[in-house]
Amino acid sequence: MSSAALLLACSEAGPSSPEVAPPTVGQGEPAAGTRPADRPRPVTLEGRVESGVECSLLRTPDGETWSFNAPDGADEIASGDYVRVTAEIADASFCQQGRGTLIVEAIERADPPARDRDPARAGGIAVTSEYVRGNWVAKGVGADCSRPDFAVTANSRGMSIIETRIDGLPETGVVDVGSTPGLQWDEPIPTLPIETRGPDGLAVMPPDSGQEVTLAGHPIRGDGVVFVKCSD
Repeated sequence: MSSAALLLACSEAGPSSPEVAPPTVGQGEPAAGTRPADRPRPVTLEGRVESGVECSLLRTPDGETWSFNAPDGADEIASGDYVRVTAEIADASFCQQGRGTLIVEAIERADPPARDRDPARAGGIAVTSEYVRGNWVAKGVGADCSRPDFAVTANSRGMSIIETRIDGLPETGVVDVGSTPGLQWDEPIPTLPIETRGPDGLAVMPPDSGQEVTLAGHPIRGDGVVFVKCSD
């Protein structure tokens, strides 16, 4: 076939098909994951937003991580924010981090629980029974582990029990390591919220009522008093 004939054949074939651009990473849910094939079952999770390799990460107070991409209009959500997410769990995803990928339907800032009020302070460490058990002394140059400010041990039922002095009197209480960690006492002593601080500290904070309480001689006020665990 002559070169003229070849040119004519190409022109009759019409323009070439336009190139299809690949999905852009991080720009909404279609690129992040495939919607579940069965009936949608939205889940609601809370946690801290972190930067991931391909997608953002949501780290829950229990330490689970989920990949996600924030939907359009959620630009105000940034790494370090504590958020509440309503989403579907994707069947497949390129994110490849965490327990799975969330296809986000709604995302909003939320008030973090005491155990995760600030990752810079708490270091992402949850308040657990293992973490709180031991002898503790107020952090500072005068810390003396030979005379701990309080001791946390396990009783026969596996509960964490704290022994210390409250307002100058011996007291025994329970350490709640649930969703709202705190030191619980018999009335009229109010519950004292606690959170990890450090990576190796435990902060005891004032009660919600604002009542001033003295724990082992330390007035619990303001941002709380930080205690550190003594070596075994």
